[in-house]
Amino acid sequence: MQLSRRSFLRAAGASAALAGIPALAACGAPADAASPRLVTSFAGTGPLGAPDPHRVWRPVDRARAAAVADTLLVWDQDMTPRPHLAASAAPDRTGTRWRIRLRDAVAHDGRPLAPADVLASLRRVLDPATGATAAPLLAHLDLTASRAVSATEVELVLGRPDFLFALALAAPGTGIVRGGRGDVPVGTGAFRFLPGSPDALYRHDGHWAGRPPVPAVEFLVDDDEENRYQSLVDGYVHWAHDLFPHSARRLLGRTGTTVLSAPGSVTRFLDTGPGPLAEPRLREAVRLGIDRVELVRQILLDLAQPGDDLFGAGLAHHPDGLAPVVRDVARARELVVAAGADGARVPLFFDPFDPMSRPTADLVVEQLAAVGLRCEPREPEPPDVEPTPGIRFRRAAAQPIPLYLQAVAAAPRVPGDDTATDGAAGPGTGGATGSGDAAGGRPDVRALLAVAARAPDEARRTDALRRAQLLLRTDATAWSVGDEHVGVTADLSGVGPARPDTGTWARFHRARLG
Repeated sequence: MQLSRRSFLRAAGASAALAGIPALAACGAPADAASPRLVTSFAGTGPLGAPDPHRVWRPVDRARAAAVADTLLVWDQDMTPRPHLAASAAPDRTGTRWRIRLRDAVAHDGRPLAPADVLASLRRVLDPATGATAAPLLAHLDLTASRAVSATEVELVLGRPDFLFALALAAPGTGIVRGGRGDVPVGTGAFRFLPGSPDALYRHDGHWAGRPPVPAVEFLVDDDEENRYQSLVDGYVHWAHDLFPHSARRLLGRTGTTVLSAPGSVTRFLDTGPGPLAEPRLREAVRLGIDRVELVRQILLDLAQPGDDLFGAGLAHHPDGLAPVVRDVARARELVVAAGADGARVPLFFDPFDPMSRPTADLVVEQLAAVGLRCEPREPEPPDVEPTPGIRFRRAAAQPIPLYLQAVAAAPRVPGDDTATDGAAGPGTGGATGSGDAAGGRPDVRALLAVAARAPDEARRTDALRRAQLLLRTDATAWSVGDEHVGVTADLSGVGPARPDTGTWARFHRARLG
């Protein structure tokens, strides 16, 4: 469906009207006639309220939170943590006390954030009433023992040794704001929120990384991917998130637009979960029965690589040099027959966070029929319904070790919004911070993750994390590792391809129009 300018403005106006503000402009908002505002489009539904730095279930939530509230650390492209609002963060030799030194950063109210704001923000994350996305990652933080050391330093005390804690401090949903307030967030981010103007965030001239070139960033949500694509093509938005492979193909080589594709950003996999299909022979039959090369070619238009049943290809601690998984129909059928499941009907559930699971289903049905499994595509059950045993499509954004393991194990759902495309943590799964057992219920994996957290030696941590991933390799069938596609207009510079939730993903502090 082609989105006309009138339709676009009507949609934007409806969202603004629901929030009680004029369309595409806010009374009293800063104006800069010389520089147009940057307009972005994300998957999801509106209207948007104040950006909550600690409740970041959807991609648009994470982008807005990162714009107003800096986290202490951020994830680099290989998902290793690096300094951000914190100039440094380091553990003591026991791994139970982390010393955080804040950089000289002025907040939106003209004053620097203080260690008390750090403690208050983390306290709000841990408050069950908040419903914070990152709460499970900070569960072992002892805020009673934590303290301000000086005007620029804070000491965070953990209930157990954790030399991987820096990963949690870099997670989306851990933004630091004045007094820990999430209703009207006052942070040090490149853009600030003005009450009564939820459609846009406005330039923070005193940002520690420099004054942003654009005066404002407008955030629109549209759950119709074709609308996001068409509004970009028609010039109504400058940055369109999460485009499908066929849309990315259409944009390539087109005058006036381009595509930013971040390699290794999205892993798609089949989860047999608990129940009859968790039987090792059937799990292996599914693993060997699908044709990953054909799935990538037909569904993702070769804008991905066949998966090796591991998550996080190209990230720190990822085991390399593994042989590709080659389809073996004969062996898969032998396993199905041996398990007494020849001709068995198997529910095949779509992923509510990944519309691409629907076209994938037809091909998976055909491929697994060849090994003796009769798959039946179905809609996913509501969140409050006990899951039916079957095969489930899943999509996970690239996540650090072991946080992405936690996201995959939890398969999180987004409260109150079944339309989000990332659950990653959400990791997305979206979202970045799913709750649940990072070890997938396996004591051997749990033991290795504990070793990694307790080890002060980087080599020992890396070894434990790689071994944990290899143990989990047979627990899910990761059939592709692909790109996340963002469409941008040709006049937009200062943004580049970035893996989801990293320190440069959906960040517009260097964006420039014209």
